[in-house]
Amino acid sequence: MKFKIIIILIFIFLFFSFPASAQYLEVALVSDIGGFGDYSYNDQLRASINAVEQNLNILFEFRESTLMTEYLENINYFAENKFDLIWGVGFTMERAIKEAAQMYPERNFVIFDGIVKEENVTSITFKKEEAAFLAGIIAALESQNSKIAFIGAKENDELKQYQVGFNTGAKKANSEVKIYNRYLGSFNNFSKAKNITEELAAENIDIIFYTAGAASSGIIEAAIEQNINLISLNRTDINLAPNNVLTVILKNTDQIAKRIIEAHYNDNYINEIKEYGISDNAFVLAQKQAEKLISSDTLTKIEEYKQQFLAGEIEISPNPQ
Repeated sequence: MKFKIIIILIFIFLFFSFPASAQYLEVALVSDIGGFGDYSYNDQLRASINAVEQNLNILFEFRESTLMTEYLENINYFAENKFDLIWGVGFTMERAIKEAAQMYPERNFVIFDGIVKEENVTSITFKKEEAAFLAGIIAALESQNSKIAFIGAKENDELKQYQVGFNTGAKKANSEVKIYNRYLGSFNNFSKAKNITEELAAENIDIIFYTAGAASSGIIEAAIEQNINLISLNRTDINLAPNNVLTVILKNTDQIAKRIIEAHYNDNYINEIKEYGISDNAFVLAQKQAEKLISSDTLTKIEEYKQQFLAGEIEISPNPQ
């Protein structure tokens, strides 16, 4: 009889001791129409969540979208199967995430690089001016001619943030650098992008930072022909111009995925609209490319300027001195 009581007590002890360590979180990722396989943020997030899976007791599954009309279907698949945390990628998925969040209020969702105002959605956005600040530092320090440029697609408030950050970083790193700011008026005008890049080459510009959507291919083509170096926001551009793209300013998906998933795993999360920046370690360089094409001295100085920014010694300004 005593033996049976001991066994029962042990069983009760184990039952109440293991839930915290034996718990698991079901995490899902739905790609946007870019899909997987091109080193986009779909791929980066998948790799980052996979890395978290190695250290936490989570179940991770993903679905690829080939059409925007598949977004809601793919998201709902995971919601219906009671996944705890469902990720979507990019602003084109905002509507689908919003609809799913309303239909499944007991589920939690994450929209990466988008905003959805629902109580069960975490929205991740980024301080564009701070990513561009790093690009400006690199451009100013690496330019041989002290002439650099920013090319944006449309001259709107959103893309102006990149210009402001780029100009601030460049002037902080080299007060004598000459900066040219140009806009295409479109995300798709390949010819204009190429023509503007050629015009900048004639001015002896030797480094261009750009955010121009599909028109970026015109910038890249002209840069290859004119031997201009580039700083990009898109990792796939390295494949298009491996000898011209100095580096890519990337969103730090490893840091962000780890932070959000751990918070949900430990049940201490807050669903909110969160704008990530340098203070969150939200940006990293495409390191292998940077180490190949950027001087070690510049890489060291980037970290020094980041620390100055974090200490409040540098402010991003529309009119940097």
